[in-house]
Parts: sequence; C-alpha cells; structure tokens
Amino acid sequence: MNTNPTRFGQDGYCLFRDVLTSEEIGGIRTELDQAIANLPEKQVVYKDGEDREVDARPEYMTEPHPKNPYWLDLCRHPRVLDAVEAVLGPDLILIMSHLIVKPPEDGLPVAWHQDNTYWHSIDGTDVVTVWLAIDDADVSNGCMQVIPCTHEGYPAMEKVSTGKNDLLGLTVEVSEEMTKSSVALEMKAGSLSIHDSYVVHGSDANTSDRRRAAYTMRYANANTVTVDVDQHWVPVYLVRGNGGANADRYVDARPG
Repeated sequence: MNTNPTRFGQDGYCLFRDVLTSEEIGGIRTELDQAIANLPEKQVVYKDGEDREVDARPEYMTEPHPKNPYWLDLCRHPRVLDAVEAVLGPDLILIMSHLIVKPPEDGLPVAWHQDNTYWHSIDGTDVVTVWLAIDDADVSNGCMQVIPCTHEGYPAMEKVSTGKNDLLGLTVEVSEEMTKSSVALEMKAGSLSIHDSYVVHGSDANTSDRRRAAYTMRYANANTVTVDVDQHWVPVYLVRGNGGANADRYVDARPG
C-alpha cells in the first residue's frame, strides 16, 4: 500500500494516515448524522448513464459543500489541503464533493470505474479525489479498492451497464489479472487516500454490521486544468494558491 506521495504519479494513489483527530471526526459524524436524518424520500441521481429519481439513500449525498458551509470548511481544512498539495502542487481548486455512506448490511457496492470520464465540464488530467474515512474502513465493510497504475496514459475506458443494483449502474471492463493486482485501502477514521481521476477503483457491498462512511472531495491543479463553469453543475472554489487564467470565474474560498 502506497503511503509515499512521491510515488503518486507512478501508482495513481497514495494513503495519508491520521490526518484528522478523533475529536474532529466526532464533529463530522454529528453533522453527518443530521444530514442523513434530513434526507428526502426521493433523490435525483446520475445512474445508468442518465439522471434518475430513486429512493433516497445515504450513498447518494452529492455536493453538500455549496449547500452547507460546514462541508465547504472541511474541504478547505489545512491538513486536507496539505495532503492534496503534496501530489498536485500549491494552486488548488475544489470542483466537487460527495458523501458516500454505506449503511450496515445493505450498503451498495461501487463497480470498477474511473472518475474523470463522468466529468465532461473538466479539461485536464491533474485532477484527484480525496477519500476521507469518517468511519473505520476495511474489506469487511466495503472499503475502497484501487488498481494501481491504471491511470497511465489517461485512457478513457468505455462504460458498460452492470445490470445490478449498485451505486453507479455502470462499470469498465477489468481483466482477472487487473483484479488480482487491486489494493484494498483499509484505514482508520481520520485517514485519507488520494487517487488520480483516471485510476480504476471501486468497492464491494457493505454486508457487515458496521457503517462505512466517507467524504470524497475532488480537487484540480488550477494552472493545468480548466473547468467550464457554464456547464459545471456546482460553483468552482479556489481553495489554495493562485487560480490561474480562470481565477475570475472561480469563487475565492481560500482560508483566511
């Protein structure tokens, strides 16, 4: 398991342990529990390649940061940004976020996929996803798994239907050899992983008696990635450093 950020470019992922304290995680869980309690009966989500109305589930809590300052502040947390800077550099924009909460015993799986191929408003490859563990995550409760090095050359793999009840309804074709090389990112709450937006990753269903909650935060290098804010579905926030050529189109949310 890669815990060395200098190998991020080679492996396509890196793990950072104990980024947030137990007290900070306790506060996040309190806020998360309130958000789950306030879920509507139905949600519109992107699934099976189109927008669909589905029964509300805590796996589908997308884009909380423009709606609630608490989650935006977490995306701007200095230790989180320090980890992102270690792999992307000092000029950072926040482009999306997603609370993915797998309840015990029936938490949905996430089939093998790439992130970037879902984001048609983004031009550039210096884009990453932070996966912050709100609960302890391991194989038994459906932790994330990555297939190292599958981001090489930034291939946009074709998406096909899973034909199953899972988070996305779509997947990419992965060979048995690739599956055998996958790495389970087991981590304690307060740790985080960062993966390249083209690396293939996914997770199994949570059939355990424990919840598995995570907050995914998506960042990009402000100098090498362009976001079409007219097509993008949420505001783009400048969270550290300089905003590059499109800085005037981003919301300045730099701490301080």
